[in-house]
Amino acid sequence: MLDDEQQFSLWPVRAEYVSGLSMILCSMEPWLTMEYTPEAFEFYLLHADPALARHVVMIAGEVAGILSLRNPWLFGPLIELLALFDGFRNKGIGGTIVEWVGKRYKAENLWVTVASFNLAALRFYKRAGFEKTATLENLIKPGWNEVLLRKRVGQIDKS
Repeated sequence: MLDDEQQFSLWPVRAEYVSGLSMILCSMEPWLTMEYTPEAFEFYLLHADPALARHVVMIAGEVAGILSLRNPWLFGPLIELLALFDGFRNKGIGGTIVEWVGKRYKAENLWVTVASFNLAALRFYKRAGFEKTATLENLIKPGWNEVLLRKRVGQIDKS
């Protein structure tokens, strides 16, 4: 868990920061292996989509990562993108963000998809209470599968 000095805040993604954020994301797994381009991330972070909320994760005044949430999506939000940058991983921040999403949306389900080869992310979401729901074969690229994970309402604190 984060201490009081490291509580995260979310800020809307601003156009002037998208190029730098996109470069960082392209250098991280799983997107490095999947050969995402900065242009693809720039489009994703900037295109108009009323069901997609894109945020910069801030901790103590520093950019710590990105969170994108699609809502509504199958009776609950879909975490489309949760990426924490170097220096902010393995500190409880990701778990705190997942808890916040569950409390914020008070939904029946909380969803995420993870590349099947991204074992660290699969372990993280399992620890956060997600269960495998389906394998989406050849979703991003032939031969690459995505795992659809769900955290059920009974596992989300609605207080």
